[in-house]
Amino acid sequence: MERKIDIVFDSTKANNEICFQIASGYISETTILFEKESVVALIHAKGRVEFYDMKEELLAKGELPCVESGKGVYEEVCCKAEGDTIVLRFPIYEWIDNYPHCDGEHDRWDTRTIGYHTLTFDTESKTVK
Repeated sequence: MERKIDIVFDSTKANNEICFQIASGYISETTILFEKESVVALIHAKGRVEFYDMKEELLAKGELPCVESGKGVYEEVCCKAEGDTIVLRFPIYEWIDNYPHCDGEHDRWDTRTIGYHTLTFDTESKTVK
C-alpha cells in the first residue's frame, strides 16, 4: 500500500466503537486502515467514502448526505468492525451560537450531537449500505 495511512484500526483489540477526528480543512481526506480486514477506507470530509484493498484497488464507494450547517463538512467518524461488516458513523451536529455570551470567535460556537449518518461496508460481498 503506497497511500499514506492516517489511522490504523485494529478490530481484534477494539471491542467498542472508537471515534476519530478526520481532516476537514485544507487537507480533507483521511485514510483508515482496518488491519484485520485488510481494507482501507478513504474518507472525504464532504461525505464520500471509498474502500480499497491492500493493492489499492477500489472495492466500493458510498456517499453520505451533504452537511448543510457549520463548516459544511464532516469532522469526526466513529469506527467499529462487527463480524464481516465495517461500520462508520458520522455525527450530525446541532450548532449553538453563544453570541453575545462569548469572548470571541474561538468560543462563539458549540455543537451537540443529535444523531448519526451510518455507512457500512460488507467485507465479504464488497458492498456499501
